[in-house]
Amino acid sequence: MDEDSAVVSSPGPVWSDPEIPDEERAVLLVRLLEDPTAREDEQKKAASALELLSGPFVEAALMRAIRDSDFNSVLAQHCAESLGGIWSRTGRVDPAFTAELRGLAKDEDFGILGIRAPRLLPPGGPA
Repeated sequence: MDEDSAVVSSPGPVWSDPEIPDEERAVLLVRLLEDPTAREDEQKKAASALELLSGPFVEAALMRAIRDSDFNSVLAQHCAESLGGIWSRTGRVDPAFTAELRGLAKDEDFGILGIRAPRLLPPGGPA
């Protein structure tokens, strides 16, 4: 895939086109999530769509976005929700990042885990 083919001007096909392989979809969505010129609504949609994917690349991008948003923005909440969804589906969490979570992102992530996979919550629960 060349550099120009990964540019996303409209989010529609990225999350709905069944012909885009998951690996390419992940790259396109992460680029949109990390694009400082992207509209906030597009970034939130990209963050939400990433929940349907998984792997170290996707998880690292969501964690970066949460940190970059200082754990408390609406975008951080969307990213944390997706991360919680991925962790619930895969049955594992990143303990170091879980310990780092705070603010709205922590509330969102722990809320998703509490509903979908409470066994993955750290000891002592979502305090």
